[in-house]
Amino acid sequence: MLVLIICGCLCAAGLLFSRTSPDPIADGPYVTPDDGWTAPTAGPPSPKRPTARPPTPAPTPTKQPITAPTSGPAPVTVVYEVTGSGTADIAYYDAESDLIHVDDAKLPWRTTVRTNGQSRVMVEATWPDIDYHGPLDCTLTVTGVGKPVVDKTRGYWRTTCSVE
Repeated sequence: MLVLIICGCLCAAGLLFSRTSPDPIADGPYVTPDDGWTAPTAGPPSPKRPTARPPTPAPTPTKQPITAPTSGPAPVTVVYEVTGSGTADIAYYDAESDLIHVDDAKLPWRTTVRTNGQSRVMVEATWPDIDYHGPLDCTLTVTGVGKPVVDKTRGYWRTTCSVE
């Protein structure tokens, strides 16, 4: 019974306070002043501009990847593969554990590196735009020390393979 009385008092106090608080909604909508600007309209292409897109150059990594370490025996071979149709943006670790980015790589894509260990082994691929291109698969194969390790993953916008 005491609980009901306390709840009733709290509800009544809430109603009283909400009536006396100012309304959080603004008085009127914000009006943008007309500065006379109008959006351009699309017209026929100018004869000076070509209508076909020029061919795009082959994708190049953000830096030259190192396929074998500069020091040490490089006992581990890593094969990175990305499959799908079209092109994808790819990131992977090279032999010196530097992250390499290859934009618009033609699929299927594959590269092999020799490295000293498995601590930084990863490949990630994403579609370069938001349109659906179908499945995007990556495969990572590590051989050379112990039992071979294979990680294969399928994605539809992005896919990542790594050694844990």
